[in-house]
Amino acid sequence: MKPEVYEFQEKKVIGIGSIENPTKPGYFWPILFSRIQEIQGRKNSPETLGVIKRNEPGYLAGIEVEEIIEIPEGMFSYVIPAGQYIGMTHKGPLSKIGETFYILIDWLALNNFEQYDIVCFEVYDERFKGEDPESEFDSYIQIK
Repeated sequence: MKPEVYEFQEKKVIGIGSIENPTKPGYFWPILFSRIQEIQGRKNSPETLGVIKRNEPGYLAGIEVEEIIEIPEGMFSYVIPAGQYIGMTHKGPLSKIGETFYILIDWLALNNFEQYDIVCFEVYDERFKGEDPESEFDSYIQIK
């Protein structure tokens, strides 16, 4: 599968973790799922999102919401900016995500895209099966 360019409107995300603080992504998912019912205004159920930002050490495991009105205690929000993103479906175990990001980064270099204030995010839905070889989820990197 080859990367494609997508145009997204901004995505408002509420979840567990922090973009600014060093984290281990796997730590936050069980907490998010145990508290997901506390987040109001969920959009695109059953999707969840994992968000990172270039030059920031953190990770946010969350869900997209219609509006950020009330953030439950101990949770954080982040707005994924509107714009163009390069993306593709990762197929295979989660532990192999580096291979998908390598393809995306290589595509950026081959197509002469400048490094932008990069936001990367993953979209997990019913196709995601963890380390199962049949697992799938979508990965995106901001390009404009």
